Amino acid sequence: MSELKRTRRLRKYEADDNLGRPSHSNPTTELHSPFGPQIAKTTLPTAVIDRLNQSIDPHIDQNKSSEALLSAEAVFSGSPSLASLIEEQISHYVKEVEGSEVEHIEFEVFWVVSQYEDTPSPVHFHSGDISGVFYLKEPTKIDPQQYERNYISGRKAGFINFIEGNKQRFSKSLISFEPRVGDLYVFPGWLLHGAEPFIGEGERRSVAFNANIRIKPD
Repeated sequence: MSELKRTRRLRKYEADDNLGRPSHSNPTTELHSPFGPQIAKTTLPTAVIDRLNQSIDPHIDQNKSSEALLSAEAVFSGSPSLASLIEEQISHYVKEVEGSEVEHIEFEVFWVVSQYEDTPSPVHFHSGDISGVFYLKEPTKIDPQQYERNYISGRKAGFINFIEGNKQRFSKSLISFEPRVGDLYVFPGWLLHGAEPFIGEGERRSVAFNANIRIKPD
């Protein structure tokens, strides 16, 4: 292998030394998180969220936690289509994280997860290169004091938790996000994650997806 090709292949694994953030206690100090998976967060258009909810409502039980495949029509129809928006975000993600251009994206599946009070999604991973989840409905907010409970699932705050590694000094191993309508998270399919149960009225409705990607040759 030539030195040039070796350098190109290694470069996608090298963390960007310009992505440090200022320390909260000392602005002249930068903190870097160079190791581990990257999670991208963005927001989908309200019109797309409304369109998806209208297509899903007739096909799920409004009072019972359930899962269902999202139809091809819901994924690929409309302007902009859900597929085109997700493809755009995946391409941005791969470009940002690996510095590579995506040649082709193949979706494995989109599915709807409808959850009510006390329903968790145990920690798991997905198939495919890239996975994601976005929210169509969010439950009524609970008492913020519930967030203070130490055990993640015990908080019953309804958050999605991403987990990598284990409890080690000077290292972070998890990050939690509160479900917000429209918020989209894109992450590696192998990254462990799970959703806490929540206390309160309403529905936490999300759509998850798996995709495989092909990178353009150098």
